[in-house]
Amino acid sequence: MTSRLALILALASAGLPALARAESPAPHDVPATASLSTQDSLFDPARHMHVSEVRPGMTGYGLTVFKGTKIEKFDVKVLSILKNFNPQHDVVLIQCEGDYLKHTGSVAGMSGSPIFLKDDEGQYRMIGAFAYGWPLTKDPVAGVQPIEYMLKLPVGRNWSARANSKPTTQPDGAAGSEPIRADRHSGLSWSLTQAGMVPFWKPLSGGNQAEPTKGLDAGSRLGENAPQLEQLATPLMTGGLSPSVLKQVAPLFARYGLTALQSGGGGSASPDEAPAKLEPGAALAVPLLSGDVDMTAIGTVTENIGGRIFGFGHPFNNEGPVQLPLGSGTIHGVIANLQTSFKLGALTKDCGELTTDESVGVAGELGHSAPTIPIEFNVRYADGSTRAYHFQAAQHPKFTPMIAGAALAAAVTGPSELPQYNTVRYQITLQFANGQSIDIQNTAANANAQELFGEIGLPLQAAMENPFERVPVKRITGTMSIDDDANLAQILDVNVPRSKYRPGETVKAYVTYKPFREPEGILPIEMELPRDLPQGTYQLIISDAQRYFQDMQQSEPFRFTADSIGDVFGVLKDVAAIRQNAVYLRLIRQPDGVAVGRVALPDLPSSRRQILLGAGRSNITPFVSSTVKTVPTERVMTGSAQFAITVDPKAKVEVAGPRPSKAEPAAAPIPAGKRDEHRKPATAEPAPPPPPAEDQPKDKKED
Repeated sequence: MTSRLALILALASAGLPALARAESPAPHDVPATASLSTQDSLFDPARHMHVSEVRPGMTGYGLTVFKGTKIEKFDVKVLSILKNFNPQHDVVLIQCEGDYLKHTGSVAGMSGSPIFLKDDEGQYRMIGAFAYGWPLTKDPVAGVQPIEYMLKLPVGRNWSARANSKPTTQPDGAAGSEPIRADRHSGLSWSLTQAGMVPFWKPLSGGNQAEPTKGLDAGSRLGENAPQLEQLATPLMTGGLSPSVLKQVAPLFARYGLTALQSGGGGSASPDEAPAKLEPGAALAVPLLSGDVDMTAIGTVTENIGGRIFGFGHPFNNEGPVQLPLGSGTIHGVIANLQTSFKLGALTKDCGELTTDESVGVAGELGHSAPTIPIEFNVRYADGSTRAYHFQAAQHPKFTPMIAGAALAAAVTGPSELPQYNTVRYQITLQFANGQSIDIQNTAANANAQELFGEIGLPLQAAMENPFERVPVKRITGTMSIDDDANLAQILDVNVPRSKYRPGETVKAYVTYKPFREPEGILPIEMELPRDLPQGTYQLIISDAQRYFQDMQQSEPFRFTADSIGDVFGVLKDVAAIRQNAVYLRLIRQPDGVAVGRVALPDLPSSRRQILLGAGRSNITPFVSSTVKTVPTERVMTGSAQFAITVDPKAKVEVAGPRPSKAEPAAAPIPAGKRDEHRKPATAEPAPPPPPAEDQPKDKKED
């Protein structure tokens, strides 16, 4: 859609039908070096028409591609002018004629198609870009974005450089170990939970996440009570994704107005087609992902003035300054649909950079290459085969996390879908422009592609969408291995032989667990109590990663907040360190902790604690301190159990015999239909055997 203006100009100067050449004025030739301050001079009254000149009943034509790279005409007639349709902007309402449009109505992918109207002198001048339509309409009625608004869009790299308000990119050859700035930004804060960004297996505690704004995809419109004249959806052509993966990730792109369609990858035009040029009416491609997976948004060029390209007639994502690849495209065909018709197309050649994305359209320039992010994955599949994947991803605050996740999903599903029962072990390294890197090492059981999607999306989104700095990712690499069994286990109960301890002693416990389709097992674990632990009764929680993460959010929320970009990366690294294939022991101590920012100060004397809390500083948080131990396991563990122990410096080493603590329901149970059918409820499980003889106390007397 970004290409409608460029298409119209190109048609006038290239191989258009004789009639089109005769009716269209010569292209407006402006040097490509013109400064941004002269942007208004791009409007040429001999070629372009003001919306104030338009009257109902005027006739003309539009230019677009319906097949291949050939630009074709369709007739139009002005129905009316919608005054102030958008704030301080009018829209011209037209009715289209032509064999294609009578059958299809407005077509997603036509966005940007230039519209020419015949003036009083009999000359055809460009009024604007085909940009708006209604779903489920019987007649091809559309809205046109006036060209006078579009030509005011700023173009050039000086403008797109504003995308990062505080650039963190290092010069080529700079050391990658340069530390990020630790300066604080007064009045700004960021929270992992408030942002609604957590890995798929770590749901937010309390309440539901805010529903992201729905995009303008055709599917979302069906639920509207009354159809609205709205911007046409942008078709996102995908190749290299399986149908099931595409179905899983499509809703994520739909939130940003991109309708994901399976259309195959990019490539050159057919041998009998002329090389595609970015001229008015030509297909405009915005490749978001290329390589072993292709994801390309398709629209139409509106105008090309001295290598400056204008198109779409409506926003791509309304981001303002952007740095996205821009290229020519080819159209496989138009798919007529009762809901919304759409073009199927592909990229033919990357030839420029999209630098502006605003409400009236997009703009870019030829000759420059937009920065891209290399992504490399090596995967070992369940059948023992291995495969390497290579991608180039566009750099964008919202799209990059999604397209990187799509690349990961494509690599994992590779030659076939994930097995019904699976274990995926993965190690992914994200290298950022400020020299920081985040290593994600984890194991997932019975996962699907969409779930794995979240692991890589969290840090990418957080690094770009925070109030301090936009830090783009520079490179993504990873290795994954897939097995066709579910290495998963449910915690059934926990036995703790002793109930009373002295400070510094070791608590020994025995976790009874039920592996998937295997006999029960017992995992011995232990935890040394702090030597300075005061006398009292304490709660000990033995749990999976999900319960541990939820508890930490509630008891120590300061660990998931930030007041600088350095803190943001600190939070992300802490979250990445939480492993699913582990058991977490957490001894809850006393409400004696105070945090200054993300720095915890546990066990403070009461007087000092009160001084800090009374200082009136917003970054001081009281919390309940705890002692944590992580016990790695071979399996992904689910479930939890908790019990109380008594700490007494004068306690005798006496026990009451084995004390089972029945496990609580797992926060992330084995999916329905995947549990062992012989598994009994936790309450019906027999108590596990007592600990080995050497661990049994000699005195069986009750404490």
